Amino acid sequence: MAEYLVGIDAGTTGCKTIVFDLEGTVLGQDYREYPCVYPGPGLVEQRDEDIIPPLVDSCRAAVTASGVEAEDIKAVAFSTQAPLLAMVDDEGRLVRPFVGWQDLRGAPYILKLRESYGAQRYYEETGDLPGTNSAAPKWAWLRDHEPENWKRTRWFLSEQEFLLHEWGAPEYWTDLSTASREGMLDVDARQWSEGVHDLIGIPLSKRATVVSEPGKVAGEIGPDLAKRTGLSPRTLLCLGAHDQNCSSLGGGAVHGGDCVMVMGTFGSCYVVMDRPMRDPRRTLVVKPNHGMGNWTIEAFSNTSASSFRWYRDTFCDLECAAGRVSGVDPYDLITRQASHSSIGANGVTFLPFLGGASGARQNPSARGNLNGMTLGTTKADVARAVLEGVSFEMRDILHAQAAAGIDASVIRLVGGAAKSPMWSQMLANVFQVPIEILRTSEAGCLGAAMYAGVGIGLYGSCEEAAARAVKVVHRYEPDPETETSYDEAFHRFVDLYGALDGRVFA
Repeated sequence: MAEYLVGIDAGTTGCKTIVFDLEGTVLGQDYREYPCVYPGPGLVEQRDEDIIPPLVDSCRAAVTASGVEAEDIKAVAFSTQAPLLAMVDDEGRLVRPFVGWQDLRGAPYILKLRESYGAQRYYEETGDLPGTNSAAPKWAWLRDHEPENWKRTRWFLSEQEFLLHEWGAPEYWTDLSTASREGMLDVDARQWSEGVHDLIGIPLSKRATVVSEPGKVAGEIGPDLAKRTGLSPRTLLCLGAHDQNCSSLGGGAVHGGDCVMVMGTFGSCYVVMDRPMRDPRRTLVVKPNHGMGNWTIEAFSNTSASSFRWYRDTFCDLECAAGRVSGVDPYDLITRQASHSSIGANGVTFLPFLGGASGARQNPSARGNLNGMTLGTTKADVARAVLEGVSFEMRDILHAQAAAGIDASVIRLVGGAAKSPMWSQMLANVFQVPIEILRTSEAGCLGAAMYAGVGIGLYGSCEEAAARAVKVVHRYEPDPETETSYDEAFHRFVDLYGALDGRVFA
């Protein structure tokens, strides 16, 4: 009997569902966009009525496209955003819209929390420091500014546990990677930090149970949801993981030294470690590598390839219209344009800090910036500057990892950037490190499906799942002749940020 798995990536700007066989072959897929809501400067929220229906519709469409029998789909799991803050009442209903991970309302609390708890103690315990992505500052803001909502909240959740419950899980469970992304987990003990929760004022009885078991079976889909999703009522619902950990598993990052760079809405570079070391500069985040028994060390970009989407949506109406007529992806049209500009974008530099600076440069006040334009600047130059700016931020992350003694000799690239040969080669040249491309760039969906497969015993372990389902199909070697030119452009990027930091970015 054939056996299949489904991975659903409930992302920030849309959801994708993919049906896989056990070898990681894509059999059917579907993508749906949904909105974020911006109620004020720096505020990012989402509504369940915008997210839940597309997840259901996407699943049904992917199953239909795959042509497989619903009874042969054995399990499904989610790759989810985190922290996407969900305040839930006694009836399981949202008290208010989700607060997004890109939301900046908690910024005034960052320094207060570090000082109150002790920055070194906080980092040693959680592997993280409160930052713009962290849950703790946002929870503190909600506590102080929405006291009525706070009183009504029975459960303080993130997206993984909320979606599982919506799809039939009888209890609220969360995985190690989702919990650790909040910056409120004791990463060595692999349990919620009681001290950090006391600092915020959230009882541990109001948090989901942290599960170390990869792919834990949370329930069955059931008859009603089966009709709407195209799955079988007996399809098992399994605990997935934070989207970045799904992407790192889907990229094969299971052994010490493995490196996966994720460049989607969010950007990050994960290196697997056999022991939970800490960054002496407290810049890099240390997390359990869920399901593997080891750890990852990372830094991340708030906007990464979503900066490229912003550029498309804001400046490229013509390319989008041409794409609709020709059937060519507008992103491909834009990268073709960018290829007509020279390395360094003819002096144009882009800072991609559209949601504040994170990772190697922590500054919630940082903003996007285009610098160096003249009357001779072309649209191709600007397009290339955007691609280079995102790439330089990722190079900054690699430098921070190298300063902590973590070097990446080969990088596996996943996410939207991996679909572009031009951008993939640019990254190899900017980093002067080989870039490997996998058979599926949708590593988040694959990782979620792999967790589900491990959870129901179709794979013996996460390591076995990776060996079986993750396949490298191409490798971009760095061109040494480009090194000097990219070094000059990168130093211009660093100098521009330095000129603005503490002055304009204050």
